[in-house]
Amino acid sequence: MIRILYMSDLHLEMDRFRFAIPGWARFRTRHSAFPAQPRSGPLLHDLPAVDLIVLAGDIHGGVRGIEYAEQVAKFLQAPAIYVAGNHEFYQHDIAHLVPALRRAAARTHGRVHFLENTVASFSFSGHRLNVLGCTLWTDYALHGDVAAAMAAAARRLNDHAMIHGAEGRLAPAEVLALHRDSRHWLHATLAHLRQTQPHAKNLVVTHHAPSPSFLGARTGAIGPAYASNMLAEFAPYVPTAWIHGHTHFRHESIEETIRLASAPRGYLLYDGMAAQTYRPGVLEI
Repeated sequence: MIRILYMSDLHLEMDRFRFAIPGWARFRTRHSAFPAQPRSGPLLHDLPAVDLIVLAGDIHGGVRGIEYAEQVAKFLQAPAIYVAGNHEFYQHDIAHLVPALRRAAARTHGRVHFLENTVASFSFSGHRLNVLGCTLWTDYALHGDVAAAMAAAARRLNDHAMIHGAEGRLAPAEVLALHRDSRHWLHATLAHLRQTQPHAKNLVVTHHAPSPSFLGARTGAIGPAYASNMLAEFAPYVPTAWIHGHTHFRHESIEETIRLASAPRGYLLYDGMAAQTYRPGVLEI
């Protein structure tokens, strides 16, 4: 058995608004009672021992999420997997930030593994675990009209005003191309691992959701920016589990025979007490 602690959507960049949040002083008092844990983020002092930490995106802006991941890895004494969400790229160029995230993770000397269309492999108690990670983005196809979904995202989603792409602001067409690259890579890699390591456990970690079942409140015209309907095509590879973020909808589910999980914290400024009482998820595989 491998025990995995997973979190997403911590949005630590929003902590700068903390003094306007009811209950913040009490939360900080509880937090400071355990000075060895990271100074920001959720309380982690009373969690069970874990083998692996998974951070499924929207942790902090830029490379600061890697710094936080290393603090968590040191505190919980386990390696961490980090997949970027869309918010990591705010005020950044995707083409520049991805290699910067790789370099930042490399400087942690194995404590943090940043994954973008890449695999990290581990051995825990004799069990081989391969973790396949990517942001995944979206195919905009959820409602059957890709062009309309791309237009809605361009109008309503902050990504297209806050992230720099190949020619200025990030275009939905670039997002679609990134999604297709990651989707093809997941197919090829899972097929290869299934053939060459039939007894290994394969965990997929993405930021964007792989099914519309987990949209939560992200429905309507904006829904296709948050999830793609793709689990049926991956079920034949029999992935052990799939962890995601992005939709701010917490769940542990089974769909198309695949175990899925998400444990988003949400925006401290908007979710208030719910974010202060947040608990990471723990998955045993």
